Amino acid sequence: MNAREVRPVLERLARRSGTELLVKEPHWGDAILCDALVQASSNLDSDAPLQAAIDWFEPKLSRGPKLTGWFWFWAAEALAAIDLHIMTCRADFLNYAREVVAAFETATQTAEGAVVPHPPALEVWVDVAYFTAPAMAAVGRLLKDDGLLERALDQLIVHHRHLVDPGTGLCWHVAYADKGSHSQCLWARGNSWFAIAATRVIDVLGSQAGEARFKPKLTAVAAALARQLSAAVGLQDGSGLWHTVIDREDSYLESSATAGFALALGRALARRIEGINQESAGAAYERAIAAICGKVNERGDFVGVSQQTPPGDFAFYNSIKVDTAPFGTGICMMALSEKIRRSR
Repeated sequence: MNAREVRPVLERLARRSGTELLVKEPHWGDAILCDALVQASSNLDSDAPLQAAIDWFEPKLSRGPKLTGWFWFWAAEALAAIDLHIMTCRADFLNYAREVVAAFETATQTAEGAVVPHPPALEVWVDVAYFTAPAMAAVGRLLKDDGLLERALDQLIVHHRHLVDPGTGLCWHVAYADKGSHSQCLWARGNSWFAIAATRVIDVLGSQAGEARFKPKLTAVAAALARQLSAAVGLQDGSGLWHTVIDREDSYLESSATAGFALALGRALARRIEGINQESAGAAYERAIAAICGKVNERGDFVGVSQQTPPGDFAFYNSIKVDTAPFGTGICMMALSEKIRRSR
């Protein structure tokens, strides 16, 4: 699908999401949806999605981030605040993001430094790489704090070290650091969270990527990403979607993981990451874009998204209901925004 065909799909998503975000019941994925509206606004050349994002986030600014309670709620807000700052140049959004990132830096961590979401349990979750590393990198870049940029790379490296399956290069859902074990399945959406995080950090580093301070760690992240995405490309279903347990064809096909891989592949292809075959990855990317566009109905709902998913056995992953969810819609919007951006 070309950008002209993708644009009306993104417009439907943005219209629906901009309205729904302000009236729906709170969900931890709302901040991801907010961030996606900011990105959609830029790529649709429309102020309406940006205004919806501002209207949702602005009430939070006066009270500041609530850095207690369930990690996923407050951690997800950092990237949305950063992108709102970039679009509006408002310092209050950057200050909000700085507070969240500072909380990452002081949070409970494993001995190797991976942020853990549910202390005192020393669990390393693959999706936490998405919440932490890109926000740390973006704030580091904005504040010209090279140490914070480097620590963003460290988060990716230590998460990967805990979670990687040596045989495939894919990531487990959760590693139990104090037990030296991991969850049972290679969860597709979790793998896409890591790939999105790694590509965002690589993008943030940009022209600084070749600097001596960053190059060895960035090379390690890029190599991990290339192997992971190459494995994912080989497991894509003919429909363009991925199975929710990525290496099990007897698990159902799932939309949000596909959106995540589309977003990551689009960025990785643009950066020409070494170790990623441009031809096969490019074909997988185009199939994924077509597949997620096919999951957006006329009302602007992104359907086929597995709901909130803790770790379990194969039967458990395969039993999770599918519906719409703000994080899924958000990642789909980001992937389609990236598709349009790449065409310019």
